[in-house]
Amino acid sequence: MPAANCADRASALGALSSTPPAMIVLYGLSLASLVLSAVGATDLNTTECQDHHSSHTEPCTQPIEDVVAVTRGSFYIAKIRCYDCPHANRAMPSGPEIVLEDNDLLFNIELSNDKRTVFLNNQPFFPTLPTIPTPPQIQVPQVRTDFSNTNLSIALECHNPSCGSGGKMSFECTTWCWELQLDTPPIDYLYTKKRTEYNGDDSVAEAEHWEFGFDAIGSSAPLVRHSERGFDHPKQKMLKVVVEGVAVDTGAPRKGQDTLFSPIAEDETIYDYRIIDVKLVDREYKFPILKPLSLHQSILRFFGNDVWEDEGRLVYIHKQWNQYGKAGTLRSLFGDFIHWELWELVAIIAFSVVGGLLALYGVYRLFFWVQAQRELMKWDGMDDVWDKLRREREEEENALLNGVYRDEPDEGSSPRPPQYTDDLDTMKPLPTKPLPEKPLPDVPLIDA
Repeated sequence: MPAANCADRASALGALSSTPPAMIVLYGLSLASLVLSAVGATDLNTTECQDHHSSHTEPCTQPIEDVVAVTRGSFYIAKIRCYDCPHANRAMPSGPEIVLEDNDLLFNIELSNDKRTVFLNNQPFFPTLPTIPTPPQIQVPQVRTDFSNTNLSIALECHNPSCGSGGKMSFECTTWCWELQLDTPPIDYLYTKKRTEYNGDDSVAEAEHWEFGFDAIGSSAPLVRHSERGFDHPKQKMLKVVVEGVAVDTGAPRKGQDTLFSPIAEDETIYDYRIIDVKLVDREYKFPILKPLSLHQSILRFFGNDVWEDEGRLVYIHKQWNQYGKAGTLRSLFGDFIHWELWELVAIIAFSVVGGLLALYGVYRLFFWVQAQRELMKWDGMDDVWDKLRREREEEENALLNGVYRDEPDEGSSPRPPQYTDDLDTMKPLPTKPLPEKPLPDVPLIDA
């Protein structure tokens, strides 16, 4: 049946359901019957494809549509045929092997509950695509080309659709994880976004419209990535999503200046978004011939100016990025420097060197302290040392002052200084006998 009729029926059934669809890639969706009605025959009831006897009827064995409107305006499911597409076959007895065959890539496009963000396979892609530290990496289930309504019903009934370990797996989960799902690789992609015009009957007059595209260009799964094989078939389609936004007044106060001299910041317009169209179109990505970067391109890469090729156009290739940014950029190099795994070894070496220097200095000081102690040990104890020091000080004072002047008078003496006298102060009395006269020399000692 036409996609529009399927979407209308899905919307009508969605209005009857009290449980909204979850933000997942075919994961935990409680509205299984809603999707089945959208992609199957008009007379398909909610349990027909889940019943063992009716699951093999023609409506249930039909492959799902390329685009399915689960809830018009907010939730869509799309599949893209991938021709000669690589995936890891883990069921081989010899271990995982790369298999090249046609299969389908499954996507879900959903609007957040607050109508401010559009998600693609659980990752935010509109109105802004975050690139710091890295663009979002999405995982896309790969299924066989005959993936039917019955298969979809089984997948939606699985309560552990991510196939994670832990807990007992039901029959539906076992079937979905080990039979229906070929692989769930993270993929490389081209992302585009631009303003567009839309004149549909359901469009609001004062609304604005944007269009973002998604082109799957390769798998970044470890096994597939080493095969150097991308999703490069020219017949492969890409996803186009048209979003309508109506400006809303949140009632928040106007934002002022950040500083006294900064310009007045303009208020950011807030929109309520609505998904109004999802379609498959011819792909836009052209696979380039790999060649080394020029000097100008290397400079642009270093400062991170080539993350976006043009305004609203980004190519994400997983091997060109690490967890800190695009490889070769200043951000990536700084992140590698800060999170270098050998910093612990450097710290051990640095602390060892500092500790060794401190230990050498301690040994140096200890050596001279021991030498000083040995000199002190030559004297008979500290009391003798102090007595000797006091005695030496008294001897020095007596030699300098000659026993005449004291800073402080001795006991019993007058504090007045001695009076001046012409008498010579000698240390010994003059001799009582006159000195013998010495004869003068015959020749004068100094010539006249």
